[in-house]
Amino acid sequence: MQKYRFFYSLAYLVIISVLTLVFWFFGLEAYGIPLFLALMFLVFVLMKDVMPSIPLFMNALFMVSNTSWSIDDIPLYLYLTPLAIILGMVIHIIRFKVKFFQGGMRYGIALMFLAMILSSFNAPVVNINYIFYAGIGLLYALIYFFYTNSLEGDHKEYLIKMFFVLGILISVETFIFYLRVYDVILALENKTFNLGWGISNYVATYLIMFIPATFYYAKKVKVNTPFVIVAVFETVMLVFTLSRGGMVAFAGVLVLLLIYVVKSQKITKILVNLLIVGVVSFLIIYLNYDAFLAIFTRISELLLSDTGRIEIWKDAIAKFLEHPLFGGGIFARVSDVGDYRMYHNTVLHTMATFGILGLVSLLMQVWQMFKIVLKKIDHLTVILAISLIGAHAHGMVDNIYFMPQFMILLFLVVAVCENANKAPLVGLSELK
Repeated sequence: MQKYRFFYSLAYLVIISVLTLVFWFFGLEAYGIPLFLALMFLVFVLMKDVMPSIPLFMNALFMVSNTSWSIDDIPLYLYLTPLAIILGMVIHIIRFKVKFFQGGMRYGIALMFLAMILSSFNAPVVNINYIFYAGIGLLYALIYFFYTNSLEGDHKEYLIKMFFVLGILISVETFIFYLRVYDVILALENKTFNLGWGISNYVATYLIMFIPATFYYAKKVKVNTPFVIVAVFETVMLVFTLSRGGMVAFAGVLVLLLIYVVKSQKITKILVNLLIVGVVSFLIIYLNYDAFLAIFTRISELLLSDTGRIEIWKDAIAKFLEHPLFGGGIFARVSDVGDYRMYHNTVLHTMATFGILGLVSLLMQVWQMFKIVLKKIDHLTVILAISLIGAHAHGMVDNIYFMPQFMILLFLVVAVCENANKAPLVGLSELK
């Protein structure tokens, strides 16, 4: 690993994210994504430990500045992405003789796969499109097994560093979006927020998962003022996504993070940090009063509105009661134009599509996920667990579970922790 030391450094993470920001800003993802894919391929082929490929993959997700393509305009790199990744994985497995299908979540994954197959018996139509979406579900499993069996050592600290850098990256992209719009107030009133690679709910989910890393460093370092300011900035940017579900989910996460930060801290340090948060928040709101007024007005107008979710949830329950054992299949909820749609609730979506068997497999997966992450409890695993809690909480009102970008991230967190659990436990950190 000494030979590849740079790829485990903070400088590596920062350089990749700066490049990502540049490619995104200038709309150059057609060059940036192939570059990152090539680097990922080299990591797979040359390195026994594939941890440095994760920052490349995650940053590539936040590089896409535009996704409004027609079927004829889909860029070549989208077709190259799965080919490059799968080919690199196959070469890695063969070259380094990787043992596959080993991992603490294998039973939950296998049961979910079984539920997906059995649900097809209730599906009105099973066609090539159905098989394609089933294949995406299988891809999650393959990525989990690959990383679980190809990582070496304890990379939790590295993962937290990556989360911290990515949280700043996404916050800066959000800030730039509003700098670019002609009228910020109009953009807020009409919720035109879109970073290209993700709309408000998607951006909020990532921030919910990445902001805890900032709190980790705010607790860890002696002079933590810069991290406190970064945390305030990231939280404000989350508010500017206008994702109500994201804000509600983060409110719960924030309680956990505050408990984590203040535990065993000196009262003077807590008061100083609260003062900094208050001053910085006041200045941001004061300097952007009209923008925050527009946010408050929009949210208050929608406060008692469910934006159609209750009806969607009723439909999910009705579909579940129609096919309680195996559910109505992957396309249990289909729009008028035949697009794949979700029920905006992880539990209800699983029940409607995969029935009781799917629900059991979901509960098993979530249990296994937290069991693995919290097997060795320290500051790092607590923060990663809070990140997972935030994602699952947001999944109660928005599409999180079963979405490729989030599923892969969740499984990567588990894979990192699972490998860390294999490493010898040296000086377990108490939560101070």
